[in-house]
Amino acid sequence: MVLADTNLDMHAFLVTHWTGTPTNAAPHEHDDLRWFSASELPQLKLAHPESLPNILIAIQTAAEVPGASQPGR
Repeated sequence: MVLADTNLDMHAFLVTHWTGTPTNAAPHEHDDLRWFSASELPQLKLAHPESLPNILIAIQTAAEVPGASQPGR
């Protein structure tokens, strides 16, 4: 995948199944930690809002991977 923002260093996880509530174990680094849908991204306060288009493309691409929504993947 090619990203337009070469200064972006992002780590994300595509999670399709989860039990429990995530906990912010690094409050000095993160304002909040929670699950959200891709449609909620535009309303979130992002550290680098100009990266939103690339984040949305990455989510869409990951969701299109065969078997990505299967448990255990």
